[in-house]
Amino acid sequence: MGNDFMDEFGMELPAIIKGNEPHMACLLLLDTSGSMTGDPIFELNEGIDRFKEEVCEDQTARDVLDVAIVEFNSTNMPIQKFTPVQFMEHINLQAGGGTNMSPAIRTAIDMVMEQVDLYAKVGTQPYKPWIVMVSDGAPQDDITEVAREIQNLEERGKLKFFSLGVGEYDSGVLHQLSGPKVMRLKNNDFRSFFNWLSKSMVSVSMSSPGEVPIGIPLPENVDKDTNDWMA
Repeated sequence: MGNDFMDEFGMELPAIIKGNEPHMACLLLLDTSGSMTGDPIFELNEGIDRFKEEVCEDQTARDVLDVAIVEFNSTNMPIQKFTPVQFMEHINLQAGGGTNMSPAIRTAIDMVMEQVDLYAKVGTQPYKPWIVMVSDGAPQDDITEVAREIQNLEERGKLKFFSLGVGEYDSGVLHQLSGPKVMRLKNNDFRSFFNWLSKSMVSVSMSSPGEVPIGIPLPENVDKDTNDWMA
């Protein structure tokens, strides 16, 4: 996958905006299986649009945050390669199919590692990247090996893997993947969740790479398991 993108006039822009500043890679890994049909998928689309708007209200976060999106159902597909948040395009996710999770997680990990490699090539200092997975059901495949891979990468300080459970999600699976970093969404309130995520990205951008950023309290419609997520 390349990293070129275009501005509104179709002109090619550099792969990294303000490469002399530290950069943050955040990948949204989104369950679009059939059980997300209706209000959940609608609210998810709206929440992502709002996330872009809110991050871009902060100039520092806007300049350092790069976002990618991968969806998964019976298959998995990168919907958006890593792009500076201000150049994110509107997406219209559609729900359907099953929940094949492991290949999508591996796609997400590969994309994040490629982005970190790109930062190294252009001399950009990286923040620890985040993968944020949204899921509303149990996987139809075995996630044991990919869960071990995530644990290994986290222990080595290579990434943070968060999970947001929606509806009838499988709590055990999400904890297997994310350890304690599992959230539970109430009432399909994706706007509140993405407001928390945007504030978290602003908090990261105000810190230096390697520092622990200030943790942002979760909103009323999102439950949490621990206060130590940001470490």
